[in-house]
Amino acid sequence: ESMNALKPAFFRFPGGCWVEGEDMAGAYQWKHTIGDVASRTQLENLWDYNATQGLGYHEYLQLSEDLGAESVFCINAGMAHRESVPLDRMGAWVQDALDAIEYANGPADSVWGSLRAKNGHPAPFNLRIVEIGNENGGSDYAERWPLFVKAIKARYPEITLIANHWQKDYPKEPMPEIVDEHYYDTPEGFMRRATQYD
Repeated sequence: ESMNALKPAFFRFPGGCWVEGEDMAGAYQWKHTIGDVASRTQLENLWDYNATQGLGYHEYLQLSEDLGAESVFCINAGMAHRESVPLDRMGAWVQDALDAIEYANGPADSVWGSLRAKNGHPAPFNLRIVEIGNENGGSDYAERWPLFVKAIKARYPEITLIANHWQKDYPKEPMPEIVDEHYYDTPEGFMRRATQYD
């Protein structure tokens, strides 16, 4: 009720550093968060406790729908805090993004759409926005961004993709449709930014 009272226009999930993990072994993987709650893979997170993942990808999509908010799914870009997946092994991570979109939007007779239907939601969730990475930047991110864009746009041209803006930059090729700016500053610094988006 409290969340609903806020009347959110969008709901970004599953959260910030949770997406990345300290290393790739601790990175968020949505496929471990669906199906029977009792059999989901727990994940130790950056805040030093195990998460049961009882609130998983399906539940986030359902919550967005219940709130009447636009789902904004943030998927790992093959980067953790302390390491990045080698470029020649990025195919699995890109496929993971494609599978997530199919789970959310695919017909009930598709591979991942049928699993969504089995989990209690036969109709598509109509996911329209996906963010590639969380607080990622630099050359590693610039190399991985186009891999996701090319694959997702080839299969799902209607999906809007968000790029990270971190370390004072964002990837320019291909140019993002939306940029998610992340920065940390003092209260005075935020006051100076008061008109930044006017």
